[in-house]
Amino acid sequence: MQSTFAGDIEVTVLRSGREVARVTRPLRQTAEGPVVKFKRQLWLVTGSTIDLDTAPINDDAKEQPEEIVVPLEETYASQDDVISADVDRRVIVDAGPGTGKTYVACNRVAHLIREGVSPGRIWIISFTRTAVHEIRNRLAGSLDDPSEAAGVRIATLDSHAWAIQSGFSKDAALTGSHDDNIAATLAQIKGDEDVQEYLGRVSHLIVDEAQDIVGIRAQLVLALINGVREECGITIFADRAQAIYGFTENETKKSGDISLLEQLEGMGFKGEDLIDVHRTSEPGLLRIFTEVRRAVLDESTPTTARGAAVREQIRQFAGIDAGPAKDFKLAEVKPGALVLMRQRADVLVTSSYGQDTQHRLRMSGLPSRIMPWIGELLWDHTDRRLTRDEFDERWSSNVRTMSANAADGAWALLVEAAGDSDKVIDIQRLRNILGRSNPPSLFTSPDYGDGGPIIGTIHASKGREADDVHLFLPPEDYDGSEDENEEIRVMFVGATRARNRLAVGSTGPRRSSDHNGRVWKRLPKGRIQVEVGRMYDLDAAGLVGNMAFATAASAQNAQHRIRSSPVATGLFASAQKDLHWRMELVDAAKQRLCVLSERLKSDLRDIAGRCDEKRPPMFLQYVRSMGLRTIGLRVDDPSLPYLHEPWSSSGFVIAPMLTGFCMSKF
Repeated sequence: MQSTFAGDIEVTVLRSGREVARVTRPLRQTAEGPVVKFKRQLWLVTGSTIDLDTAPINDDAKEQPEEIVVPLEETYASQDDVISADVDRRVIVDAGPGTGKTYVACNRVAHLIREGVSPGRIWIISFTRTAVHEIRNRLAGSLDDPSEAAGVRIATLDSHAWAIQSGFSKDAALTGSHDDNIAATLAQIKGDEDVQEYLGRVSHLIVDEAQDIVGIRAQLVLALINGVREECGITIFADRAQAIYGFTENETKKSGDISLLEQLEGMGFKGEDLIDVHRTSEPGLLRIFTEVRRAVLDESTPTTARGAAVREQIRQFAGIDAGPAKDFKLAEVKPGALVLMRQRADVLVTSSYGQDTQHRLRMSGLPSRIMPWIGELLWDHTDRRLTRDEFDERWSSNVRTMSANAADGAWALLVEAAGDSDKVIDIQRLRNILGRSNPPSLFTSPDYGDGGPIIGTIHASKGREADDVHLFLPPEDYDGSEDENEEIRVMFVGATRARNRLAVGSTGPRRSSDHNGRVWKRLPKGRIQVEVGRMYDLDAAGLVGNMAFATAASAQNAQHRIRSSPVATGLFASAQKDLHWRMELVDAAKQRLCVLSERLKSDLRDIAGRCDEKRPPMFLQYVRSMGLRTIGLRVDDPSLPYLHEPWSSSGFVIAPMLTGFCMSKF
């Protein structure tokens, strides 16, 4: 068959009408029509898809030399080695960015299920909620029966730990730090026979981002590995070049912490490598994914020299200068693009300057964004159960943030999480699920906001990708981490989020501080900037509590104003004596929207002490809302008696998505 080549094309691979892969291949023009090679066979391209249910095109001609420039078929052979390995195989997969790790993980699950493993006996542990979202969203498309995806246990390590702890201890409570709760679960695994029997039911364990699991979390995963049966298979994905420890941009690996990978050495795991890059076909980006990765891992070069070289290579291979962050224009950025920064303060400043352009935030410490339709639907529903007829009536009259045709999908989510049947929802069960510190990803958004480009820290955007990425690197003398090697890896992670285009710029020197994760910055003439919008800055009591509002009617009026103006700028907070000096947040009409938390008041007092000031800031300018979210309260939440009705009985409240790097003075 005679053919000519017409450049590369990204195609969607279909089987039984469902997407099973997305690949970039050289496009051939033939007498049969346009074709690409996949799995060593030629397939007719229709639009931008190939259908594996059709017959492949016969290829009786000699291979053309152009097609072997990049050995794409070898990639799928190595992926298939991992995907189709025996059910009881134990393997550590070295997977660099863009090598198809999520694709392999999802198709590994599909293979296990085809081999007879029950979905409920497959556990997937991921380091971040972002990765959980990604795996959950893509798993159904890999399965022969998409409904089986719901049975697979996919969660962060902390969520898995809490599920074990709460399931086997009637006294379980989320108290103390995250590490305290991990330690409590670790003790259960070692000393509770019921927990040990429970772990014995696991047939396959998949661990994602293993390079970031250190300290007590590494101990927990090791205990899980030792707790499952010998015939339980284990697949571990890791990339040492992306080891940026901690949950936030401010954390690093503590001295003496041993990583999970170090503890697994000598335990008989087979090693596999995913080498070929699928995320991009751009030559410069490919060099970052491959050559720069080798430089990152080459610790034979002194750290300072290696860091400077990696920085220069990223700039050179990207080929696009984004300039200084202070000159960045968010309005010129495409929706869906990533704008990545090392420092939280730079994210806040860039978001503030770009507030006239719709965008989203992605960084640690923000509240879980439970979708607002849940609060709209249920804020005044006080019955124990909700029927489908009641749901339809409420959806039609109450929900404004979702279209009418989304009702069936929303009902299906409620049934999956808290259904007594396919016709009745147990509202108390739903409240207990959504009232967790980490509610299920089914009901949450991975981003803070509703559309446009995403501004975030490199840490929080790990595992994500976009066609366009604008990466702003800190100064070469940045002192945000005690580990210079980690800073090299942070740069590499940021640079490998791009599929098509990477622009590299720079931020100014680090001049901000943080207290309990809250960013603040001392300015001349007694002024100060303070971050607002962190996880505990606003709670149900501040929105509909009898301390914040004298009557239920006044609370309802405030809720109406919040819902009527989900995106709002120029909000103003000031400390009020009658609120025990907590801050009242008002809109442009000087109408109270809510009262900010005691936690914020305490942090402001502590920051004043660090500045040797006797009195904390008494006002905050330039607070804003980026949209709406829902707060869900467990049935035993201690704040319920202090809320007005109907919220005290319903347990659902609408809240604004507050943010701001706010100005004030001492």
